[in-house]
Amino acid sequence: MWCMLSGHKGFVQGVAANGNVRLLRELNASWVCPEHYTLEVREVEGRVVEWVGERGAEPERVILQLHGGAYVRSLADNGITYRRAAVQYAAISGAAVATVDYRVAPEHPYPAALEDAVTTYLWLLSQAYQPENIVIAGDSAGGGLTLAAALYLRDNGLPLPAGLITMSAWTDLDYGRWTPPYVGSNSPDNPYISPVYGDYTGFPPLLMQVGGAERMLADTLQVARKALAAGVHVQQTTYPGMFHVFQMLFPKLPEANAAWEEVAEFIREVFQDPTRKAGIVRGH
Repeated sequence: MWCMLSGHKGFVQGVAANGNVRLLRELNASWVCPEHYTLEVREVEGRVVEWVGERGAEPERVILQLHGGAYVRSLADNGITYRRAAVQYAAISGAAVATVDYRVAPEHPYPAALEDAVTTYLWLLSQAYQPENIVIAGDSAGGGLTLAAALYLRDNGLPLPAGLITMSAWTDLDYGRWTPPYVGSNSPDNPYISPVYGDYTGFPPLLMQVGGAERMLADTLQVARKALAAGVHVQQTTYPGMFHVFQMLFPKLPEANAAWEEVAEFIREVFQDPTRKAGIVRGH
C-alpha cells in the first residue's frame, strides 16, 4: 500500500515519508476484531475472500474492498490494515464487507488482479446481492483496480454497482522508461491497467479522495475530470497537506476521520439513490 517508486512520477509521498508508519503499526498491533463483528475466510474460485459483518446480521448490502499494495503486495502482507478498514466500512454502512486477496505481480501480472476482482463481484451477484446494493471501494492500486473493474463490467454489458470509492487511486502506470511489474508485457496505456485512459460514460457515482501533498494527486484529478465530462456524478475531495492513503490512520488522524465521514455519507446516498446527477467537489 505504501509504495515508494523513487525516480519516477509514481513516487508516493506516503505514510512512511511523513513519519506516520509508526502510528500505522501501533494501530494495527493493538487492533482486535470487535466482538459484535465476525471475520470469516471464504474461498471464491480459488481466491481467499475475507468476509466481515455484524454478528448475527444478514445485510442485503455489501462493499467489495480492493486492497492497495502497488499490485505486488497481497492481502496477507497488509491484512490487519484492511481488516480494520473492513470493520470501518461495515460500521459506517451497515453492509457486509468482502476483501479479496487478488493475485499480485510479478508472479501474476495483468490481467490477474482484474480477473480476481471481477470474479469476486460476479460471485456476489450469484449470492443474490443486487447491483444497486453493492459498492466497490479501493485504495492506491486497489483504487485503480476499482475503476478498471467497473470499466470491464461496463464494456461487457454486466451490471454496475451502486457506486465506486477510491482513496489515492493509482490510475496511470504509463511511466515511459520504467514498467511497473503489474504491467508485464502489456501496454501500460491499456485502460484496464491505467484507468486514466478510460472512457467513463455510463459510470455509477464516484467518490474520489486524495491527499493534497501526494505525488499521485494528478492520478485522481485527471480521472475525476474525465468522468465529470462524461456526465458522471463525481465527488472529488482533495485533503490539503495529506499524504498517500492517509485514511488508514483513523481514528488517530483527524483528517482521516473526516474522510471516513465523507465515505459514510456517500455510501448512504448511493444506496438510497444510485442515479445521482453529475457534480464535482474539490478541496475540503
